[in-house]
Amino acid sequence: MKLKEQNTNTNVLRWPNFVIIGGGKSGTTSLDYYLNQHPEIFMCPRKEPNFFGYELASETDFKDDPSELFYYQMSVTNQDEYLDLFKNARPEQTVGEVSVTYLYHETACQQIHHHISNAKIIVILRQPTERLYSRFLHLARIDKLPSKNFEDCLDKNNTIWWTRNDLIKEGFIYKHLSKFYRQFPPENIKVFLFEDLKKKPNKLMSELYEFIGVDKSFQPDMSIKLNTSGFIKNRLFNSIFGEAKGLIKTARLVLPKTFYAKLKQDPILLKIKNKVRQKNLYKPQLDPVLKKEINKIYAEDIKKLSRLINKDLSHWLY
Repeated sequence: MKLKEQNTNTNVLRWPNFVIIGGGKSGTTSLDYYLNQHPEIFMCPRKEPNFFGYELASETDFKDDPSELFYYQMSVTNQDEYLDLFKNARPEQTVGEVSVTYLYHETACQQIHHHISNAKIIVILRQPTERLYSRFLHLARIDKLPSKNFEDCLDKNNTIWWTRNDLIKEGFIYKHLSKFYRQFPPENIKVFLFEDLKKKPNKLMSELYEFIGVDKSFQPDMSIKLNTSGFIKNRLFNSIFGEAKGLIKTARLVLPKTFYAKLKQDPILLKIKNKVRQKNLYKPQLDPVLKKEINKIYAEDIKKLSRLINKDLSHWLY
């Protein structure tokens, strides 16, 4: 009598096929949302698990760095817990995750290569000064400003602006990205620009789908503007409807994790949440004179980056 074959696809541990490594405030939240809509793709239900950046670290490594300690404590640092995030992926699906800290974390590149040597590496980049200003507005929205005024970033004696990874340092993109080009073959790395996501989102997504090997004709819903930032108009209103506060915080604590993750991706609820949030935000324009001064900080790095990724970035210099 012939024995029945066992189902070898049950409880198979899955590593991601592709990883979006950044950059911060450059459209990764949108990419995560668009990719998650594709039936051939399984995106990590937890955006920014940061596993590869903190896998080899411990809390004592960040005893003098409260910002990094916070990120470490909020991240997935155990391999079994990390792989468990992908347990619901179907065997035929392509698996991916997004963690913007991977771009600048010293060990993330080598750890991704160690675990997934053939991984597809995806990065979306934004003009460094514009990214820095967007980060400033994001921190204003969550009431965690590094200092009151954006022009403080020009002061090299201002420790927070010049030592925290997510502020001035993150903008040296060539310095960070070149590590990945040394570790992975260039055909495994795909670089997009934030400006192209804004101007030609369908073309960009088609190229991204093709790069990771899924149906590139799929059209995601791009009608929702995600992760908007700015200064809070009404703090009482924000305490009820703001990010990680009030109703949202209560839902995250009370609801089962899997259900909450699905709820966060619901298009109707996303539209309502973002519409409510945008009405309570204002976004001052970046002073063009100040922008030129900050651009000087990144000028040489931008020129090197342009050669590395073979894209004309001359407009980023002004």
